Amino acid sequence: MKFPIAVSVLLFGAPFAFSQEQSDARFEKLMEQSRQAFKNNHMVVDLRLSTFDDSIPPAECHYDRYSGKVERIKLAKGGTFARKQGGKWVESEDWGETGKPAKRDTVNMLNVFASYVDIPLKDKGESRDKSQGGTVVRLKDQHPTEEGDEELVFEVGREHQSNANYPTYTFLRYKNAQPDDAVLYKFSGPIYSGNGKPVQFDARYGYLVAVKMNVADATGAPENSNTQSENAPAPVSEKIYTFQEIEKQKTKLKDKVVKIEISTLLGEPSDLLGNGTLRFIAKDTSNSATPYGQIVFTKEGLEKVGRDGPFTVYVRVHVFTEQKSAAAASIAVGTKVSIENGKATYSW
Repeated sequence: MKFPIAVSVLLFGAPFAFSQEQSDARFEKLMEQSRQAFKNNHMVVDLRLSTFDDSIPPAECHYDRYSGKVERIKLAKGGTFARKQGGKWVESEDWGETGKPAKRDTVNMLNVFASYVDIPLKDKGESRDKSQGGTVVRLKDQHPTEEGDEELVFEVGREHQSNANYPTYTFLRYKNAQPDDAVLYKFSGPIYSGNGKPVQFDARYGYLVAVKMNVADATGAPENSNTQSENAPAPVSEKIYTFQEIEKQKTKLKDKVVKIEISTLLGEPSDLLGNGTLRFIAKDTSNSATPYGQIVFTKEGLEKVGRDGPFTVYVRVHVFTEQKSAAAASIAVGTKVSIENGKATYSW
């Protein structure tokens, strides 16, 4: 793959002037929210590069990053590579803990992929056609998905548009989330490459992606029991933690119980643990830039608390040990706790 590394977004951002037509103010708010979400969590991107004249075969990969720690790229044609912060690319299946150095041609290809990932997230770009006037961000489409969520598609266009291919940003909002609770989901548009020619860049973004894990006693209460887990430790404190605090302190909080206040459960659940429990992406009540995290309920627990809050729940912090510096999940153990002889009993 010979896509040059030096890149910039076509038709987007400073320094060109904005038009008198007002851009949709929601766009920058959603972009900043997305930047913070990807910065503070495990970011994943499926990306594809292609040329408009088909002079180079399309190139695809799956990219993962724990900000400031490690990156990983899985190539479509096989091969997994990792690069720790400040390090070099190695062929590795354990996030760069072990592995052999990647070959020079492979390193060049990996650098190209890594260089494109953040381009849509930057707020500066370049315009080479001043005749089209200022930049205008317009809501191009808004529609529900098959799952009942909602996609908002913004086009970063121009005041006097031609038939050019303008960048589009698609944000995903879960069906029971607030109007502005959406995160960048897809990008599609032209990017200037190092030789000054545009290439087509398509990407699908996400974060806090579930991985396979085996937790023997995370929620192991009998189905008809009023007690969630008699063996869970006592709460660290009565402090209300946020998902962001749990993620930042996950090493310290691993396997401990903390209290969190939930605003709402988003989307449809999945069986993350493989034991019939229900995993949701949830929003806490912190009103921070990144109030989202993973929480897992038994069916009994979910019936007791419902999907809409606010409600307070005790959770055991589980860290995905299968991946280096992986994200944490909060395993709900109950809404009430009693402590006797140093032993904590949780119930709903």
